[in-house]
Amino acid sequence: SPYQPPEGRQLGYAGRKAAERFLQDLDIKEGVHLLYEDSEDGYPVGGLGRSGAEIVGALLSTAVIFDKKLGRTELITLSHEVEGHPDNVAASTNGRFNIIAESPYTPHRLLIDCYDVPENLGLAIGFSSHKKTGGTEAGRRILEEPVPKSDFVPQTGLVSMLTGALVSGNTDRVLDVIWGDRFHEPRRADAGFYGNFNAQDLAKLKRELFKEFHVGWSVSGAGPNMQTWYNKNEYPNGIVASISPLVIPRFREWGVEMQLKEMKIAKEGAYDYAQSQYNY
Repeated sequence: SPYQPPEGRQLGYAGRKAAERFLQDLDIKEGVHLLYEDSEDGYPVGGLGRSGAEIVGALLSTAVIFDKKLGRTELITLSHEVEGHPDNVAASTNGRFNIIAESPYTPHRLLIDCYDVPENLGLAIGFSSHKKTGGTEAGRRILEEPVPKSDFVPQTGLVSMLTGALVSGNTDRVLDVIWGDRFHEPRRADAGFYGNFNAQDLAKLKRELFKEFHVGWSVSGAGPNMQTWYNKNEYPNGIVASISPLVIPRFREWGVEMQLKEMKIAKEGAYDYAQSQYNY
């Protein structure tokens, strides 16, 4: 890979750990050789679910090699046990839009619903040059302080509305709320986790982008990479050319080089690929 991991992280380690655990649990004495090969442009590190993709890929390929049948939920659960959270491993397994919750009746049982993403919902990723220190774990520690009621209640409303909009295919409503996070992004921005700018700077940029271009700008995962959501009916040729004159100079003022690229939203995941290619 042309990309370097954050301090304290090794590319491919998460997949190796998952494969070793899987083989040990099944008492398989043989090993596997895992080769991770990035796409032509590479797979950047930082809030894009790379560790989850490594884990799902390692577990599923090992299961295919040794003819061990796993269901979708079982694969996500095993991957979650290694990753520590189920969101990105569910996306790597299924593609599309996943809602995940733990059963209140059966501890540690994951409930997973998967939905198609609205056809007219577009996505571009902003690949950031900022090198965060401490990886995702450091980003989580920033969030340990309690959430005040003044943020918790509105945040719950935003999450609920965003979920309903994605499930019902209401792209304009998605754009109305996806950039309004009141908890994760402001705290991390004020801690300098995304670069040399604060929550007020980030909020100002978000408001400008929504007002001028009707797009939703948000941080991808724990960052520092970013997401731009837009309506393909408004921008059939993509959003990058329209917002680059605003976004790139702004981040450059903050000491960050931001490279914007159009992305396709996956309509299937690793499990679907294994079924189609290996009759899994």
